[in-house]
Amino acid sequence: MNREQNNKLQDMEKLKEIPKWARRYTENRTLPFLFFMATFMFLSLVIAVPSYLGGKAYQSGNMVLFWICSFIVVLACAATIIFSVPKWSAKFTERLTMLLYGKEGDVKLALPEKTKKQRLIGSIVGLLFGACVLISVTLGVLGFIPIEYMQPVSALYVIPFFVCVGIWQRPAVNPAGFLAWLWPGLYAIHAILVVAGVPIQFGRPWIFLNMLIPIAGYGILCGLIGHFYSRYALKKLKGITHLEGGGTSCL
Repeated sequence: MNREQNNKLQDMEKLKEIPKWARRYTENRTLPFLFFMATFMFLSLVIAVPSYLGGKAYQSGNMVLFWICSFIVVLACAATIIFSVPKWSAKFTERLTMLLYGKEGDVKLALPEKTKKQRLIGSIVGLLFGACVLISVTLGVLGFIPIEYMQPVSALYVIPFFVCVGIWQRPAVNPAGFLAWLWPGLYAIHAILVVAGVPIQFGRPWIFLNMLIPIAGYGILCGLIGHFYSRYALKKLKGITHLEGGGTSCL
């Protein structure tokens, strides 16, 4: 009799963990984030390669190639701005999430709706980030910023942007707790190491990796950790509820 009661008590304690694991699963569904990171990686290549070629063309006096590269960079920066403004990318992210996770059920977080002021701030932050990207790239192309210091210079606006986005998205996205701050932390450490003269940068022709790895590589690393953590949370959730498929939950 006591054994049966103990089993029931243990089951009750496990059932109390359902909201916790459902929230952790929902918060760490990072496949849409990884899609955006792949997009940003592509945009970074489209910005970095023409920027390098444009800088060489400007120095050699080949103005036709310079303006072609500049046009490509401007288009890529415009696309970066569009993806950076939460208001513009939110609907696409929602549809992508449903497409990628629809078979696992409909899990929703009960979140307060963003106020008009908060949405405005999010848009302004995204636009400022895009403007900083465009300005720094232009200064790099014109030779005012040494190519080896592009990443440390970018850290001056990339890190505040990451922090603002992390705060703006909470509590909807909180990948594995510390991961929201791991990405800007790694980016900051990378910039400090470069300024300190630690030999961690690539030489030509792989010089574009000096920007691509910190901004996309670290982001993808954090996204993958969040993704595997969501798989673990889903396994725990299914083990507690004894469900083979997904259900609907509102947290």
